[in-house]
Amino acid sequence: MTIKLNELIGSKITMTDSTRKLTIKGETKPYKVARIPLDLCHYNNQNGRIATHISEYISNGNTLNKSDLNEYNNVLEKFIYKANPTALDDTMNNIDKFDQRVAGVVLNDGRIIDGNRRFTALRKLKRDKGKDLYFEAVILNQEEGIDQRDIKLLELNLQHAEEKPVDYDPIDNLVDVYRDLIENKLFTEVEYVRNTNKKPAEVALMMKKAELMVQFLDYINAEGKYYIARDLALDGPLQEMVRILESQFKGIDVRTILSGSHKDKGEQAGYLRVRNALFTAIFSKRKLNESDNKGDVTRDIRDMGKFIINASNREEFLDEFDDIVEEVYENFQDLDEVDSSSVKEVGQELADVRKEAQKVIDKHIEDSRLVMAKTKPVDLINKAFDDLKRIEVEQVKRMDSSTEQEFLTVFEEVQKKLNEFRDALNV
Repeated sequence: MTIKLNELIGSKITMTDSTRKLTIKGETKPYKVARIPLDLCHYNNQNGRIATHISEYISNGNTLNKSDLNEYNNVLEKFIYKANPTALDDTMNNIDKFDQRVAGVVLNDGRIIDGNRRFTALRKLKRDKGKDLYFEAVILNQEEGIDQRDIKLLELNLQHAEEKPVDYDPIDNLVDVYRDLIENKLFTEVEYVRNTNKKPAEVALMMKKAELMVQFLDYINAEGKYYIARDLALDGPLQEMVRILESQFKGIDVRTILSGSHKDKGEQAGYLRVRNALFTAIFSKRKLNESDNKGDVTRDIRDMGKFIINASNREEFLDEFDDIVEEVYENFQDLDEVDSSSVKEVGQELADVRKEAQKVIDKHIEDSRLVMAKTKPVDLINKAFDDLKRIEVEQVKRMDSSTEQEFLTVFEEVQKKLNEFRDALNV
């Protein structure tokens, strides 16, 4: 059955006196709010907030069928609730006490563009308390020239541009960014910045993390299985990886380094070697089972960057780590299907390999720490000398008496400390 909400105004749908301002095609104006029966509305399966849950549901062999809207809504309602149970309960309690205060936005076919949580709260209240409830929302008619791009820009504006945090799971947000800006190129980076109230550097970083997320899933033979990235909590480690890789390979962009147009094949090979080592470290360090006693993987990747990848022992580490990387990679590539369960199974099968990976990583980090500890006094005294060279002799000659006395006091303390250093030297 095809729903056209505008044709039901005056019968099943009534208009209220309320309006809500929306910005569509660059024009901001008030739109009238309607009271819509709940069974005429349905969730948007492209909603970024539940992207990973939908990907998991479909990967498990299920389909989303709108022929039975109630069943379709029941499935997606669970994902909306699971994405943030506390926020949903708060919204439900608020609506129960004060009614729906902020109108949603729906398309003429009943698809919800804004207000999924409010709609979910209303559905649960109707079931739990038997209340006769309606969803108050602006109805947008696509037949009036509103296209898919306008709808997505409106979603971004409503979900991101207001001065409040977006309560997406970080990976769901990256999936949204990847689909809209990289995969489908629905709009440009500049347009995304303008419609989300984010800084250009922040959007660029999100795109880079999204690209690395997709590369990681390809590495473990799980293309499109975004929920695995969510289950592994990859957002923090991916952010550290962006910094490490772009620091190690000056001038590259993780979004374009592997493109066919990149002329330096040696640089691509070097990038893949370091990237795959970091991916393997994430798999080895990440807690895959309740019995795993893993720490902060984000910190671990940061330490790898500081004490291995950007240190003098990088090549020695990579040579020792190559076999581990290859074994992890091949185990995943040999699987016909990869899901969260098989990630855990591979983790169990490669328990000894994972332990060896951690051993190698920890050894090289400790070695690097010792080297840095030994050279730190030299680094500090060089820095101190650089600061001393900035003091001009003529400035010292022109100091007044009080400043001269203060300078002399500090000078004598410095002289005393230098004498201590000389006495400590074995020369």
